[in-house]
Amino acid sequence: MRIDYFIYYRIDAADEARLLAALAGMHASLHAATGIAGRVRRRLDDPQTWMEIYEGIGDQWTFEIELGSHVLRHGLLDLLPEGSVRHMERFRAA
Repeated sequence: MRIDYFIYYRIDAADEARLLAALAGMHASLHAATGIAGRVRRRLDDPQTWMEIYEGIGDQWTFEIELGSHVLRHGLLDLLPEGSVRHMERFRAA
């Protein structure tokens, strides 16, 4: 079973450049460690809402551990406004 991940969160407009830099570093190191390339999207009607997409994950638990490690290493959680969280949703083919 392959799993697709959709992770969304809000950031403050002032942190956009820092988030882009952190995401670029995080995606590069995550890809080097797992072979999985992530994509980033912004919500059309709310540009402060961002989404990371990771598709076709075969080993859910290993990926989630690696992802969490890389998120911490690159300081993504530090860019979230106080009280905000990264929402992770997992989908599989029907």
